[in-house]
Amino acid sequence: MGYMVHDFGPGMTIDELIDMRAVDIAALNLPSETLYAVVKQAASIMIDAELTMYVLSELWEDGHSVWRDFMTEETVVVTPTGQIRTSKD
Repeated sequence: MGYMVHDFGPGMTIDELIDMRAVDIAALNLPSETLYAVVKQAASIMIDAELTMYVLSELWEDGHSVWRDFMTEETVVVTPTGQIRTSKD
């Protein structure tokens, strides 16, 4: 699935969050739109799990987000309920 392009006027679009680290996304002051809130919550979950350097790879329409570690190539998915699933789950 992928993500839809959203432009909320001046400032950051959701596309610009792709390939950003969880720690950097969590520090941003994002618009209050639902899609941004989902990404910000997922970034916080990644930080709590000590996966701060993973980058956002995909954002699915159903609220799942896919994160990747460039060094290990490990991929994890954060579910809308806040669970982290590895590609092996």
